[in-house]
Amino acid sequence: MTAAIVIRLVSRHEDLPLSDLRNVWLQHDGAPPHKVSSVQQYTRGTFQQQVIGYGGFVEWPPRSPDLNPLDFFLWGYIKQRVYATPPPTLQALRNHITDACAIVSPAMLYNVQREVQSRVQMCIC
Repeated sequence: MTAAIVIRLVSRHEDLPLSDLRNVWLQHDGAPPHKVSSVQQYTRGTFQQQVIGYGGFVEWPPRSPDLNPLDFFLWGYIKQRVYATPPPTLQALRNHITDACAIVSPAMLYNVQREVQSRVQMCIC
């Protein structure tokens, strides 16, 4: 895939305007709940050809944390930001997560995309 993958984290994708949803790609792992036919149907209906992973338009090896930007970058980055100061309440936790997601910049995502390409190339060689 040559186009940059834009990662947007939202609590509910239904809140996004349709024009924004067209720019969202869903990448999921091979977790058993993601393989249920109703989930597959919903995913295909919502994201159409913008699904990366099991049964998606763009196939991706299951359980491949070295190739998954969510695993090798995003979750660790978000967790580090969220728990820099432990949130005292559930609402504070939600706020920390939202704030951490908001500071993921396009430049960071560009670097992550370059890292994915590098990691995939290492697997090919």
